[in-house]
Amino acid sequence: MITLHGIRLNQKGYTLYLTSVTVEELKSWMDADRIRPDIWKRAKKEGYQREPDRKRFREIAKYLEGELQIEETLFPNSIILNIRAKGAVEFYPVEKSKGQKTSELGRISINDEALPFYEVDGQHRIRGLIEAYKDSKSKSSDEFKRIKSFPLPLTILEGLDRPTEAMQFVVINYTQKKVDPALVLRILHKRYRDKGAKLGYFLLKEKLWRLSAVDICDELNSQPNSPWCDKIFAPGDDRKGRVISEKHFISTLETVYPKIPDHDDIKNFLPLYWRAISSLWKECVGENSVKYSLQRTNGTYVMHWLFPLAHCRSISLGGPTLKNFIEILKPINRKFPPTFWKRGGEARLYTSKSSQKELVDKMIASAFLRGKELRFAKIPKRCLGTKAEKTWDIASRLAPLRLYHPFTPERLNKIDGGATGVYILYSFAKNRFYVGRTEKADLKSRLRNHIRKEEFHIFNYHPCKDPAQSHDLECALFHLFPNEFLSNRGHPSGFEGRTCPFCQKSD
Repeated sequence: MITLHGIRLNQKGYTLYLTSVTVEELKSWMDADRIRPDIWKRAKKEGYQREPDRKRFREIAKYLEGELQIEETLFPNSIILNIRAKGAVEFYPVEKSKGQKTSELGRISINDEALPFYEVDGQHRIRGLIEAYKDSKSKSSDEFKRIKSFPLPLTILEGLDRPTEAMQFVVINYTQKKVDPALVLRILHKRYRDKGAKLGYFLLKEKLWRLSAVDICDELNSQPNSPWCDKIFAPGDDRKGRVISEKHFISTLETVYPKIPDHDDIKNFLPLYWRAISSLWKECVGENSVKYSLQRTNGTYVMHWLFPLAHCRSISLGGPTLKNFIEILKPINRKFPPTFWKRGGEARLYTSKSSQKELVDKMIASAFLRGKELRFAKIPKRCLGTKAEKTWDIASRLAPLRLYHPFTPERLNKIDGGATGVYILYSFAKNRFYVGRTEKADLKSRLRNHIRKEEFHIFNYHPCKDPAQSHDLECALFHLFPNEFLSNRGHPSGFEGRTCPFCQKSD
């Protein structure tokens, strides 16, 4: 017999009980097989739930245990369980009522024979709380006491058959609208600036940079000399006269933050970069922005993809100044003038991610390759369907300039000290690439030797599992790049008599 205290409600002929349960009670019910999910399987197609995801309930356990260092460890949402048998619950009201009430306070008694409870909502919370209970057993007695007595709201449904129970599951999980992610970001940034970072690890994970991006968005949207002044609409704003949502603007920065580790550089110089854009594409910004796509999602995404390269180039020219940004962008402006960005014009052909990459590469050729198109070679036909094809594919994904990183000591520190692999260096001044490899676990030290010579400005690399893979990948890059763009034009040296997979050269 399970005895609880709570409220009985009647809704459309069904009885509900609102009560609470401790984590320790939940665990005892689970151990006694009194709680079950109704899992869909090929052999059991009448089920309606997926298997619980261990990763999700481990996150809930960490939240309750305080590992995320968030003080407000609350679980206000009710777990919902159903007892399919009718008449399984006995209710003893505190006060006898003369008439029929829609809600009553009293004692709830459930016969063991009527169980199990079926989980309608909350299966991950249940398992996360039980996981926290198990973890806390090895910790202090106070911590264990806190977690085992942690109360959770509980709603018990009585008498729903399996189809009705399944429909309630669908209604709860399908029709409820999630909080707007843009509003979540605003709440984390504004209301909980310090705690927001901690909550961010839980909610944003690897996209924690979005909290910093809100500051940039606010600055660009509020400065009178910014082309973005009052052009970005935040959650709840009127869209009239504005061209992009805060959510989409921040998303376009996903190609910026991984490339520039110093977030202050982004905050300080991105506004300057956009002033340069405004100077060159005057017709496309400000009052006319609604008639052009330069400041809409696709245009903003493309221009932000160029920013890390423009930032690196400006440093090589003496620093990120308005004058340097204008000089860097001038060739792009000549090839892609305001008419390109007119609504319904040529820019409409570049709205998908793959086409935007193509457009970025064309702009890079205009600005950084002195107008020369970087045409990568195609894999030799005899290599198709062999292991060499996969190596060529890796090289092809490594080579485009839009993927490169600033060639700085700070960026090199992120490379595993015991890694071997290949690397590509690029010099803005010489307009040349350098392809190299390491046969020992010294990729980082080899790159540090290059950085001391101060010849190159950006780079990319790929760790390899062994020297043979490094050899094959360097050979792929050598054959992939047009010879006129390479500083080291000699074929890569062989490795222990190994031949090049692409031209059969052994040395």
